[in-house]
Amino acid sequence: MATLFPHGIVFDGFLYRIIPGGYAVIGAAALTGAVTHTVSTAVICFELTGQISHILPMMVAVILANMVAQGLQPSLETTPDAGETLLRKPGFSLSSKFKSFTMIYNTVI
Repeated sequence: MATLFPHGIVFDGFLYRIIPGGYAVIGAAALTGAVTHTVSTAVICFELTGQISHILPMMVAVILANMVAQGLQPSLETTPDAGETLLRKPGFSLSSKFKSFTMIYNTVI
């Protein structure tokens, strides 16, 4: 954008400069929002920068990144349980500590 519009974009008589650092902050907020599955990273980045002009693109980028991340996340139905796969491994046996823990757990429940 900065190479296409080196002097900025004129809208309603105002000149809006293109700041490449704004794109970096929006990208960082989108990545962090996708990894943590939260939208609050946009609010945190908005408060850090203090630029009201970045809030709308930041919210859109974080929400879209969140949607993509949730779409790529495997569901619980297709992911095998970690405990079941551990018990199926050859040579795995429960020690006496785990047997006593299982006995206490079964007694409590």
